[in-house]
Amino acid sequence: MKKILLSTALFFLAFCSSTLYAQQNITKYIKVYFTQPIDNTYSTTGLSPVYCNNSMFDTLAAYIGKAKYTIDIAQYEYKTYSGDPIAAAINAAYSRGVKVRYIQDGKEASTNTGVSLLNSSIPVEASPTGSGYNIMHNKIVIIDEYSPDTTKTWVWTGSPDWDQDMTTGDYNNVIVFQSKVLARAFTHEFDIMWGDTTHGATYNSSAALFGYKKPNSGTHKFTIGGSEVELYFDPSDTTQNHIVDVIKSSSTDLYCGMNDFTDTTLAWDLVYQYKDHSVSTYGIIDAYTSSGQLPLTTILPDGLGSNFTPYNNPTYLYHNKYVVSNPSAACKNPMVLTGSHNWTFSAETENDENTVIVHNDTIANYYLQAFANDFKVISGSSVVKPKTPCVTGINSIDGIASEITTYPNPFNTSVTIKYNMVTDAIVTMAVYDITGQKISTLADGKMLESGQHIFNFTCNNPGVYLLKIQEGNNTYTTKLVSVN
Repeated sequence: MKKILLSTALFFLAFCSSTLYAQQNITKYIKVYFTQPIDNTYSTTGLSPVYCNNSMFDTLAAYIGKAKYTIDIAQYEYKTYSGDPIAAAINAAYSRGVKVRYIQDGKEASTNTGVSLLNSSIPVEASPTGSGYNIMHNKIVIIDEYSPDTTKTWVWTGSPDWDQDMTTGDYNNVIVFQSKVLARAFTHEFDIMWGDTTHGATYNSSAALFGYKKPNSGTHKFTIGGSEVELYFDPSDTTQNHIVDVIKSSSTDLYCGMNDFTDTTLAWDLVYQYKDHSVSTYGIIDAYTSSGQLPLTTILPDGLGSNFTPYNNPTYLYHNKYVVSNPSAACKNPMVLTGSHNWTFSAETENDENTVIVHNDTIANYYLQAFANDFKVISGSSVVKPKTPCVTGINSIDGIASEITTYPNPFNTSVTIKYNMVTDAIVTMAVYDITGQKISTLADGKMLESGQHIFNFTCNNPGVYLLKIQEGNNTYTTKLVSVN
């Protein structure tokens, strides 16, 4: 389904893989990678995601290189190319004793040249090819689910298939989670398709279930690094309902980047948020994949006007599948939905797909930075962010008036917290890391007069922290960003 490759030049840059564990621009537990540049002028924290300059798969190979126990892969397409690092990384892992299982799409099996490079002892399963089933469209790598060290368990998912264009020219995103519980949820889905739960064992064709034959996957909500993460698999989990929920959650801004978009209901939902709820809404659709479909030809062009642009390129694809809600408003439950799921009838009812929803303002802002650059490059126009309703990031509960400012923020070694409480309530003020662990108490059950407090940062770990102020029965939180 790929267009003819016009350029065969590939330059391997180690930008992603060399910064695998040294990133300061994302949480400890969730990492995001893009194949195209991002626009960090849209950053609300001074932090930005990783732009993998032609080296997305070098990054994947680096993750695979960390495996000590198990690797489970469910990958729709794998077309090898000169310099492809993936098969070598998988074979090296197998040679050092890692148990590997691999599921590929049955309809792509005859042309999946990368799979043919794998060690012949690695068990490989192909999804069904008969009537009543469409495709196994996942792009999942689960690493060391059973590792005794929970910091060494990873799940890789997102939009790219494995071929040269996907890393060098197409628009793609990957999200990686460090989470044993999420890895086990993904493994549960993998085991259903494999027909067996034994790592390293061959698949059981009589027990393997795909498509509509699969049961509901079970657990859907997790807490990772202090943020809620939702997980859904098609076609058992009615993912479209969750896409609708994300779209309708938007109250400030909304951004949709989609490869294959045929669902008119979802298209009208985007327009409804824009026209009826005054949500700043933007969209990009790949014109090659979605050619002739109403969301591309009529609904979004007419409904969003200049806030919509098609990507029409003879060589490459806009291959993302994501929507971002409220990334400019930290107090409005910002979230991003991404994965392998295109907005089509087949993805919803016939394919094996996966979708994650991350409720995290930093992650949502990362996707805004990527979308803003994509939109500017493709349309020639800039995304105009709405004025955020979250003054200095404060969540004001019950509408109680309070003035809290922090500066400088981001900060290096110290930040000034200026407050002007209007009540005579007892105040507790503390700073927490993203896992919820308290790292400093600034005030504890005191009657505070209007004034300011200087927080001297003694932790050597740069990143995002939360300032929490309890004023009587009212709670206020704001984000502190250390760039030490």
